[in-house]
Amino acid sequence: MSSIGAIVRGNLRNNAVHFALASVGVIVGIAAFAFFLALGAGVREVVLGKIFPLDQLEVIAKSMSLDVGPVSLGLASDVLDEAAAQQLRGVAGVRGVYPKMKLTAPAIGLGGKEIIGNDIRTELIIDGVDPALVQGEFSGADQFREVPEPAAAPTACSDESACAKDQYCGKPYRGGPGKVCRDYVPVIASPHMLEIYNGSLRRAYNLPRLNPDFLVGVSLEMRVGASMVQAAEKDELLFERLKLVGFSDKAVPLGVTLPLSQVARYNVHFGSPEAATRYHSIIIKIESKDQVAAVAKAIEELGFEVTDGGAEQAGFLISVFVLVFSLLSTIIVGIAAVNIMHVFFMLVYERQREIGIMRAVGARRSDIQRIILGEAACVGLLAGAIGVGLAYAASRVFDYISAQHLPDFPYKPETYFAFSVDLVALALGFAAGFCVLGAWLPARRAARMDPAAVLTGR
Repeated sequence: MSSIGAIVRGNLRNNAVHFALASVGVIVGIAAFAFFLALGAGVREVVLGKIFPLDQLEVIAKSMSLDVGPVSLGLASDVLDEAAAQQLRGVAGVRGVYPKMKLTAPAIGLGGKEIIGNDIRTELIIDGVDPALVQGEFSGADQFREVPEPAAAPTACSDESACAKDQYCGKPYRGGPGKVCRDYVPVIASPHMLEIYNGSLRRAYNLPRLNPDFLVGVSLEMRVGASMVQAAEKDELLFERLKLVGFSDKAVPLGVTLPLSQVARYNVHFGSPEAATRYHSIIIKIESKDQVAAVAKAIEELGFEVTDGGAEQAGFLISVFVLVFSLLSTIIVGIAAVNIMHVFFMLVYERQREIGIMRAVGARRSDIQRIILGEAACVGLLAGAIGVGLAYAASRVFDYISAQHLPDFPYKPETYFAFSVDLVALALGFAAGFCVLGAWLPARRAARMDPAAVLTGR
């Protein structure tokens, strides 16, 4: 076996020019193959890992509606209850069930001067989730937790020094004269909001780019019951101060998310006691991403509906994109394999006397085949390695151009590519396999040569 290896190495050196020319097509094809596979993997990582997390589903009540002009009239209840949550806990593959509740009263937020130089007044979209859903996501001192009901006789204050460490001095819960010590309401926001702000809104309003690490701990005044839509305002307002404890993909995409009990408290205040038991959706945590389809089907069989966040369509489009360009790359490598075959047929013809001598001194047909196919495999591996190197270099150039010349946009990644060990191994194996396939017929022909006929020139 060592002698065969030595012969292969010698033949590669002696015919380096032929092999280099023959491997150009393989290099180009593998470079394209690795480039688009890495691009697909990188984009999938961003889209399905950050924008559309696949380890959770959102379940809503199945409802019917009737469209009357511009208005859609609901014909069934669009809320869930604890009985529905219990049913979902019994579905195989579900490892967590977390109710979600929307704020059914208007609210506005005021603040931001310490960050952007001016206070912003905005309508707030609010929902509430069980703090257990995001347990362990935040490492700071402030955690996403339930807040106790406001004290019946709160401590009066004139500034923060009169209050406990984690409290602030502000308006009473139901308004009124003076200031009292109050607990901050912890709030989480979606990274979607930050991406949209940094990618688009800041440009439109000439605002600074925000660093998420320095936003944690920022507070915002909230008035529940107030609205910029005059017809929606309530007769009574509730005053709170929100404190951002972090960003999470569990938060509402456009708005802020509070602890579930806090939102229930507001809904009861502006509605009825039953409002505390009505959930607008339920978040389901899945044990494994591979079980998502089965869990979704089981949930629908129970009579519920799984909201489609676009992950399935996004994943399908990415797969089609990768498949199309991988097929084009495969065609390029396939054409290169035909060229490899022609080169080896030529080399076998030129080396037939050498092959005849090897057969005459005892080399078996299988030895001749191993020599030819070994040369092809080495050419394939070397061409594949060069192709992967070119693909990686092209990806770095692409990332550099994106970073320097493309404007910021939501979820703009530092790199669009993901070169994994498996991808590199696949590309090298692909290159070697096609080269061996192209050399198969020439190797078979070389192995079948009659040494006597070759050496006598007959």
